[in-house]
Amino acid sequence: MPSSSVRAASYKRRRVRLGMLPLADAVPFLVARDLGFFEGQGLDVTLSLESSWAGIRDKLAVGQIDAAQLLAPMPLAANIGADRLGVPMETALTLSRNGNSITVSNALFERMDAPAPEPLAAGAALRRVIEQDRLHGRPRRVFAHVFPFSTHHYLLRDWLSVSGIDPDEDVSLIVIPPQQVLQHLREGRIDGYCVGAPWGMAAEAEGLGQRLLATHTIRPGCAEKVLGVTRSWATLHPAAHLSLVAALIEAGRWLEQPGHRADAAQMLIDARLIAAPAETLRAALSDDGADLRGPQFIFGGGQTLSPHHDDARWFLLQMQRWAQTRSVLDVDSTVQSSYRLRLHGQASVLATSVSSVAH
Repeated sequence: MPSSSVRAASYKRRRVRLGMLPLADAVPFLVARDLGFFEGQGLDVTLSLESSWAGIRDKLAVGQIDAAQLLAPMPLAANIGADRLGVPMETALTLSRNGNSITVSNALFERMDAPAPEPLAAGAALRRVIEQDRLHGRPRRVFAHVFPFSTHHYLLRDWLSVSGIDPDEDVSLIVIPPQQVLQHLREGRIDGYCVGAPWGMAAEAEGLGQRLLATHTIRPGCAEKVLGVTRSWATLHPAAHLSLVAALIEAGRWLEQPGHRADAAQMLIDARLIAAPAETLRAALSDDGADLRGPQFIFGGGQTLSPHHDDARWFLLQMQRWAQTRSVLDVDSTVQSSYRLRLHGQASVLATSVSSVAH
């Protein structure tokens, strides 16, 4: 554990209110708090548990929270005005990569003849069911995702379209907050969903559904959650922003050390933030890469934590592809102002430097 008293000695502690959703990949925030990384960077952080991505975006936009766990496409959507708020946002840190799964009801899984957990096989099986339903005049299948500007939405649409299924004509797509999808599946209002861990595993634990495939089989290593702030907050509080990114870089590096995932899962369990069985949280944070249906979270190490401009360009392409925005006039400028690589590099040096002092 870092010696926070040594590391904080030269800092005046800065207060930061940090928003998060009850998901397994919010664990870097708990790690940074419980292991003293925030304190060691001179921060006094309060974690604020939020109920939806729309809510967390709105609170960030009006200044009720200072920073937040955001879906990776959200800063881009804000900066091109696609989210209809138009409050400029930015990120200098990727909190996690991978982590989502497409889960379907038991009934649909049986109709699909339990396909292999890879995109082509699962897509072909779903297309057959949809074609049979159409012949018998049955209603369209309903799939949920968590937010219009989300990796869940884009990866779900991409998989459907590659499988020969029109996401707008052959199925119905709706938005449901992550922690509510299980209830909707239980009550038969949806046939499946694309949501982050542990909610796919939770459906299996309750006997309600089966994970069809993990989204890392669709786009490996895709950015999932980022640390987001408004541009105005970043301008007014550059030192606090830099320290916040540095503390979470340390948390991400810690999560990638052997044996630490189990400890992190226990932090989630002890915090009682997620209304899911403890075994699903342990499984969600397991770093066992052999399970193709598993989340296979990546939290840190190498350039993993740096925002990748290739991810940003792909997200912008999806926004245009699915008519969420018209063509972006200056893609390079939008990408660079939304995903701040230079600030990430500065925070990485700060994290390394204070860690060396502490140890």
